[in-house]
Amino acid sequence: MGLILDSSVLIAAERKGMNARQTLMEIAGHAAGEDVAVSVITLIELAHGAARADTQERKAMRAAVSA
Repeated sequence: MGLILDSSVLIAAERKGMNARQTLMEIAGHAAGEDVAVSVITLIELAHGAARADTQERKAMRAAVSA
């Protein structure tokens, strides 16, 4: 079995100053050998958020998640 992360998890981590890689690595560390993934819908939600970002910092962070 594995975990599929919702965009809210990555957005909450972003607000704490973590990037997507850090977030995925931290969750994978707690998931005890389970696969951790992000769905295509989540990627689209994050890309949409990057396009609508209200600051350059947020735009850069969300664009990095989408890359």
